[in-house]
Amino acid sequence: MFTARRYHQRDHTPSTSTNTRPGGHLRLLILSILFLVLLVAVADATEYTVRPSRNVGQEPGMSISGEKVQEVDPIPLWLFLLLSVFPQLTAAPIETLIPLKAAGYLGYKRICKENALESPQRRKILRFVKRNPGLHFREILRRVPLTRGTLDYHMKTMESVGLLKTILERGRTHYFVADAPYSAEEETLIIALRNESLRRIITEIYLNQGACNEEIAENVELSGTTVYEHLRYLEDLGVVIAERDGRCVRYTLAENYSRILTDMRIIIPNRPGARQHPLEGSAPGRDIDGLLSQLRFDPVPHVGDRSS
Repeated sequence: MFTARRYHQRDHTPSTSTNTRPGGHLRLLILSILFLVLLVAVADATEYTVRPSRNVGQEPGMSISGEKVQEVDPIPLWLFLLLSVFPQLTAAPIETLIPLKAAGYLGYKRICKENALESPQRRKILRFVKRNPGLHFREILRRVPLTRGTLDYHMKTMESVGLLKTILERGRTHYFVADAPYSAEEETLIIALRNESLRRIITEIYLNQGACNEEIAENVELSGTTVYEHLRYLEDLGVVIAERDGRCVRYTLAENYSRILTDMRIIIPNRPGARQHPLEGSAPGRDIDGLLSQLRFDPVPHVGDRSS
């Protein structure tokens, strides 16, 4: 026998509260992290061929036959570790990281031209570049006792505030102080003289105007092909002038660059056993040696152009 009971209908109002349990948010965060970690970007590798290097004994990254060299700096360790954990960042649009830049201004002092030299390391780097203009980053790194990351940070900081200026030549970035008393032609010549092979060729042409490719190659102890490619590069810069003489092409130093070599004091330390070439018209005791690897330039102001 069953007994039926009647219950009064109760008013039911839907709850407007939401589930705010922390466990739900934590699970969502964990799933998002796992999704990012497991989402691996796929890259399509192209075919390449590895051949023995012909740059044995030469400066790393130096052009062999006049080809264009693009210097690529290794990435910092922290960036390597980040990309190893999150490889999908390599395929993410750079615009997605722009909002993170705002976090860099929180709690940090803004660096400007007035306070940039408060850092002893930046003052040291600036003095070094001033005494050794035209060096590229790798050479500065070799001669300044700083790590790559520290040096790169300080160099970019001084460039951004206008203390340093850069010139990109043959895939390398060369540095000058922003207020350096050099003209554009002098900067071009200084950068060229920083390269040992170009320095030999320029020295030989300066001392032997009208020399042909074979004579230059024999005197500078480089192959004819290498000398030819370097001469084409110097001709494109306007440093040398090529004139055909029958079947021979003779090279002379452009008048303006020849005058710069004469007017500019090139301070070069003597080395025992090295071939010395006196630079006609230069200051007493100033010699130019095409075999030396270190140069320091002390410009002589031109009369009427610069104040002494």
